[in-house]
Amino acid sequence: MKIAMFFVAIGFGTLLTLGCSRTQDTTFVPRNVKVVTPESAGGITTHAFNGVLEEARKVDLAFRVGGPVIGVFAEEGDFVRQGTLLAAIDPRDYQVQLRSAEVQFKQAKGEYDRFKELYEQGKLPSNTIEKLEAAFLAAESNLDRARHALEDTRLLAPFSGTVFQKNINKHETTAAGMVVFTIIDMSELEVVFGVPESLVVQMTTPAAAKVQVGRLSLPATIKSVAGKSGEDNLFEVRLAINNPDAEAIRPGMNARIELELEKGKQAGATVPVEAVFYLNGAPFVWIYDELSSTIASRAIQSGQLLTGGRMEIISGIDMDDKIVSAGVHSLFEDQKVRAMN
Repeated sequence: MKIAMFFVAIGFGTLLTLGCSRTQDTTFVPRNVKVVTPESAGGITTHAFNGVLEEARKVDLAFRVGGPVIGVFAEEGDFVRQGTLLAAIDPRDYQVQLRSAEVQFKQAKGEYDRFKELYEQGKLPSNTIEKLEAAFLAAESNLDRARHALEDTRLLAPFSGTVFQKNINKHETTAAGMVVFTIIDMSELEVVFGVPESLVVQMTTPAAAKVQVGRLSLPATIKSVAGKSGEDNLFEVRLAINNPDAEAIRPGMNARIELELEKGKQAGATVPVEAVFYLNGAPFVWIYDELSSTIASRAIQSGQLLTGGRMEIISGIDMDDKIVSAGVHSLFEDQKVRAMN
């Protein structure tokens, strides 16, 4: 009987021990989470983009008249000043045409002047003087064309720039309108890049714009913003910069753009980027309830990723919300937490 009572006591003690162990295992300790409040997205925010340099001015040059080339005076890569002679074609045929036009003009003008005196004396009908006047004006126009044609045998640089392409050689025959030179102006360059629709309305009045090319940082101004997005759903923006060194900074180079954009009073809020998590591709944040010390997920509309590790929130949160900003991927709905500011 004593032996039986001993084993019963041992069994009861064991059950008591297991019961206490289970109670300790199931005791819930609230998890510590970092909680922040949103910050205003108003004021000035800095956005970074990558772009490509392009020449601000580029022109294809061609002769207005055709003929054999007797001289080419510029090569690819040459810097030429405005008015520099680039190439010339044989002027002999155009000199002959000019002399012929001068003779015709002189003859037509002489006849018109003589018969005009008779007309003014009432000795000549009006239709005759009208025909002579028309012949005189036609001869004058023909003379102007001949003079211009002779001038057009010399191709001059329309502005100071660099010869980008040369498609002509001496002794070749060129046709009127055939592109023989391409000149680019590298004193002013454009930086081309794309921005999303959420930033387009802010692009017209940036607080500041800066372009980084190699080790050089250059101030820039917005030249144009596309009125329609491209196939990538981005709006093309062009910045203008003055080129301080045409040898070091050239079209085709990559550039980094930093824009300081001023947002309106109705702008949204920002939160640390670590506060945003995604479910089925949609963005959410955890909202902390001070009364119940629990968290609940809330769908948001996210905006741009800003500098400083913050993300713009267009809608879904209020400025007085308490938002969990760390460890968001290991939390669950209605979880008890302890907030740490």
